[in-house]
Amino acid sequence: MTKKYAERCVFIETKDAKQAYRINWQDLHDSFKKNYQLNSNYEISFTLTRAKGYEKVFDAAQAKCGVMYADQWYNIQQREPKLDEQGFLTMQVTCTHTLVDMLKNIRIDPQEPTEQNPDKSGNDSSSDDSSSDDNPQSGTVIKRTAEQQLTTLDACMHKFLDNNNQGVKYELHGNFPQVAIECTGSLYEWLNSNLKTFSAYWIPDGYTVKIYDLASLRHQTGRQLRYMYNINSVDIQENDTSIVNDCWVYGGKVEADTTTVSGGGNGITEPQNGDWTPVIKNAASLTGQQLSDSDIALVKAQINLESSGREDVTGGTDGLSDGPAIGLLQFKQATFNYYCRPPYTNIRHGLDQLIALFNVPNWRNQITGRHGWSPFGAPVSKAQITALSATSTGRSQQIIDYCKSFVGKVPYVWGGSTPSGWDCSGFVCYVLNHFGINTPRTNTVGLEGKGTIVNPPYQTGDLLFWGARGGSYHVSIAMDSTWRVGADNYQDGTVYRTIASWPPQFAVRVPGFADGNVNSGSSDDSTTTTTTSASYYSLVYHYQDQDSIKKYGLHCGAPITMDSIYDMNALKTYVENTVQHNPEFSLTVSNVDEQGYQLGDVVRLIVPTMNINTDMTLVGIEGNDNILHPHADKTLTFNNTGLAMKDVNIALFNAIKDTNANVQALDIFGGTGARKEDHFANENNKKSEQSVIIYNEAQIKQMEEINNSVGR
Repeated sequence: MTKKYAERCVFIETKDAKQAYRINWQDLHDSFKKNYQLNSNYEISFTLTRAKGYEKVFDAAQAKCGVMYADQWYNIQQREPKLDEQGFLTMQVTCTHTLVDMLKNIRIDPQEPTEQNPDKSGNDSSSDDSSSDDNPQSGTVIKRTAEQQLTTLDACMHKFLDNNNQGVKYELHGNFPQVAIECTGSLYEWLNSNLKTFSAYWIPDGYTVKIYDLASLRHQTGRQLRYMYNINSVDIQENDTSIVNDCWVYGGKVEADTTTVSGGGNGITEPQNGDWTPVIKNAASLTGQQLSDSDIALVKAQINLESSGREDVTGGTDGLSDGPAIGLLQFKQATFNYYCRPPYTNIRHGLDQLIALFNVPNWRNQITGRHGWSPFGAPVSKAQITALSATSTGRSQQIIDYCKSFVGKVPYVWGGSTPSGWDCSGFVCYVLNHFGINTPRTNTVGLEGKGTIVNPPYQTGDLLFWGARGGSYHVSIAMDSTWRVGADNYQDGTVYRTIASWPPQFAVRVPGFADGNVNSGSSDDSTTTTTTSASYYSLVYHYQDQDSIKKYGLHCGAPITMDSIYDMNALKTYVENTVQHNPEFSLTVSNVDEQGYQLGDVVRLIVPTMNINTDMTLVGIEGNDNILHPHADKTLTFNNTGLAMKDVNIALFNAIKDTNANVQALDIFGGTGARKEDHFANENNKKSEQSVIIYNEAQIKQMEEINNSVGR
């Protein structure tokens, strides 16, 4: 047997790794198949016959035993023994590359809690005395809950493979982007699931994982596959079942922690004997600010600097066209309008200016008491201020009257949050903000955290929820133990209905909202602090591909969520590259007679009748080894993404109806269409029943070599 045939001998190693036996050449000639599919499948299969002289190799084929082929080790994964038609015992054997099992043994798993390392949780809410300098202030803190640090492919491979007990190594070939990704689970699963994020491809080689970008994977061969010359079957599969050209997209998951510090105010609106301290405290209580003595001294110093304590003074223009500075803290009118909170909107009233000051974000760092100031930043809140009182018996009636004023007037609009139209959560957020309960726009689940769970009988202002906690789908506001108001649906809009007609699953009582929830004994020296959390997506847009809709009609898909993408351009790029808005094509060439193909080979595919003439990258090889069985059928699969396949798609779209009339008709299987070019199956192209097959010089040479090797 010649050297190259010896190189293709296939051996099975015994379980104890002490012996290895060669597989019968006839078995390999008749049944051997390799199936290499880039990034997914690296396997070989064959059928053993328990013939005389080959009993040991047959018996050695046990589960997980090693198989050596072409200088690579494979592990037996499946065995199927049976009798053939001649009564011989046979066994179908399927093996995967040994590296696959090794990669499955390399894992990064989260640590589960134990007694020595338990999960810990704490109480996030607090009630503090107003004299503390560290007391929480009213406002909303927005956190990115799913933001991940960008990492490199090299760093991920280090995490998996450093000090691994399998002896696995890796090589990187090419350039790869940094992405936000987690390293968890087995390395085998991670590679198959995440390499596409890096635009990367992996190939096993011994105990080494070789990873390539497309440019490094591709190697020009100068070869051509020309229909009706060296290939006779081209199969193009078109899958229309998964087209999506219309869907909603959500990205950038955030959590908003809203701190509400509510107080009753002391009722003092004018300075006492020229001292603005009581008014400052009143403004602070009304806005939920908790002041230290140094805070009060800072505000008074700024007042003295700006106006000497005169609330009706008019200052200069600073040479600007936006008018003069006015009042206690010398706001300009437009700036005051931006920061004031209703009903305290009189620029010449000192209390109103102090409330506007406390509505400036990080106001302590914007005034010094030594020089003028120019406020900046978005207001903490624009909600109307309603002073809370322990004896505020009219509060419940105000809520009832206010909610009922919208019944039958405001329509249901999904995503709406104003009296021009709102959905159920938009209505509740609007009412809460109106009564001074700072509530960023959120959904029903976000509103669940506004207070504590309560049971019937319900009170005025209780939020009623339908659905399980953490998964509620509807909310409205109780007017009392019998009635409720809510935005129910498109048909009815905002309604006033009995609670019993549609009983809720649970309810939440919001601190500081209605009479029964007011903190008794509140004064300018005591406040109630409530922190609620709401999670939502900060990026939202409606994806549509108009070209796809025009060609294939409207195909709506499920919403796409990407928690960890916080940039709109990056989100749109991700969706554009992910959503399949055109039919999915795959292209395979069968009955290839040439040998020596490898994954990543670039060949020129020429199919004149389909207007295809382009370079394609080989991503799949299936069939027998050319040395084991010369001229055995082989199937090559080419990449169906990128510019190459785009050229194929365009050619098909523009010219498929003009394809040679002799070609087989379109085969349809459900939603999948297949069009095949098969020269030898085309009756009109056959000259006679005794067609002459013409071999090229290389094929004749190969057959001579095979014939000469028989019996060696």
